[in-house]
Amino acid sequence: MPKPASFGQYNDLNLTLTDAQKADGWHYTQTKEQEWDTHGYVVRDQIRFCLHVKDGLVDVVEDYLLTDKVDLIDVNLADKEGKTPLMVAAAQGHAKVVAALLDAGADLGLADKSVKEEKITAVDYAKGWPHGEGNERRDDCLEIMTEFIRTGKVPETPSVPHAHS
Repeated sequence: MPKPASFGQYNDLNLTLTDAQKADGWHYTQTKEQEWDTHGYVVRDQIRFCLHVKDGLVDVVEDYLLTDKVDLIDVNLADKEGKTPLMVAAAQGHAKVVAALLDAGADLGLADKSVKEEKITAVDYAKGWPHGEGNERRDDCLEIMTEFIRTGKVPETPSVPHAHS
């Protein structure tokens, strides 16, 4: 991913701190640009993006994916639990978010890094893995991913609008 041309007016996140936060000792050790140089994404934006994926807020997720904010995140970065945003969206049953992530280049072939004994992907999470209470099958997400595997395209359906249309 190419380095963003600009990191905006808040490149130095210390400028966003209140006087009270500064008095309490808050301080960002890196600018957004330095974080991008170190990690390939901006930590603050990546965390926000992942929280919005988890909550199923497709409008906010698409704002990241369809604007220059996409350069500040990594759509395939696994979280601390080993799951990519696509796995999280599939497990939560957020079909529109699944569609938007696939449209933005999310990799269906990535496996959960926390599961060593088998390869668990977003498709497995849509199937309800690990099977048990609280892990329901997400047929709407599964249908989108199955069609994407089959055709290479996110299906156009009334319930899941194409992110780029």
